[in-house]
Amino acid sequence: MIKKVSFKNFVAHKDLSLDNLGSVNLILGKNDTGKTAILKMLYASLSSIVLYNQRKANEEITLKKILSEKLLTTFQPGKKGLGELVNKLEKDKLRVDIEFDHPKISFKDRLYFSYGDTTVSSIIDCQESIGSIDPTFRPIFIPAKEVLTSLKAIRATRDNLNMPGFDDTYLDLIRSLVIPTQKGKVKTELVKVNDLLENLFEGNIVQSHDDDFIFKKGNTEYQIALTAEGVKKIGILTTLIRNRQLTPLAVLFMDEPENALHPEAVRILVDMIFLMAKSGMQIFLATHSYFVLKQVYLSAMQTETDAFCFILKKQKDKTVSATSHNLRESFPENEISEEAIKMADLETELDFGLS
Repeated sequence: MIKKVSFKNFVAHKDLSLDNLGSVNLILGKNDTGKTAILKMLYASLSSIVLYNQRKANEEITLKKILSEKLLTTFQPGKKGLGELVNKLEKDKLRVDIEFDHPKISFKDRLYFSYGDTTVSSIIDCQESIGSIDPTFRPIFIPAKEVLTSLKAIRATRDNLNMPGFDDTYLDLIRSLVIPTQKGKVKTELVKVNDLLENLFEGNIVQSHDDDFIFKKGNTEYQIALTAEGVKKIGILTTLIRNRQLTPLAVLFMDEPENALHPEAVRILVDMIFLMAKSGMQIFLATHSYFVLKQVYLSAMQTETDAFCFILKKQKDKTVSATSHNLRESFPENEISEEAIKMADLETELDFGLS
């Protein structure tokens, strides 16, 4: 699992460290504080390690080449390429340092690379290789928007036409979803996740033919275009568990998991996240939802699980700082809760005719 992360001059982050990462990690902040960018950088880095381990046995390939390509297709920058990810307010290079420590698969290593704002497509300063990793280890990224409705369009624009628009977080997820279901035993916690999903939506998403998906409720089948957004957003967890893409060795990234979900569904989703963490998975969530924050806090206390919250805040110089909190120990002060308090205060003033 990812143990520690350090970013320097990466988008809005002049100097950002995420230390003591655990099985559940929550990144909180206003819009434009770089929450999604952090998830994408971690995802692209892990994906590069997996791709390097898959390809190095059959071809002469360097980690830096795979990493460069993956960052380009994950972030899809403009004409200036990778240099667009470098903080515009600083003259120094972008630097990324990620430490790994996964005792279950004996993987203890680090990934380090850096480059300047003139870099277009090739990273030079990067280690040549990294240690071998278990073949069942993989990162999975679930973006803010659901992918099932646009599945064929995404594959056509990227695989057939090689057009930008849908980045690798969408394309990779689709490729993971269309892998056929596999037989065999699934870890108890992941079986419970599937049960919670099926009970929540009173049905489940299944693959039909030609890589199409349908929502099946009892004996009735619904076309995916007619299925609720929330069902499509998180119902895919069942597919990813059944086809062994979400395993206890996976790292799951979820961007704004609360999108299109009723608060009841958000609470159940957080329960599922803690079940997945108990199975061995590491999870990263980016959100600005009070419901997600509060339920992660409650679940951390209820299950006695360390859940780390990193609160991003934009400073006057337009850089972003981060404070770290273990939600198992306390509920942190944050701007989301402050806005909720302001609303309650205004309601009180209106009730008493003070405003």
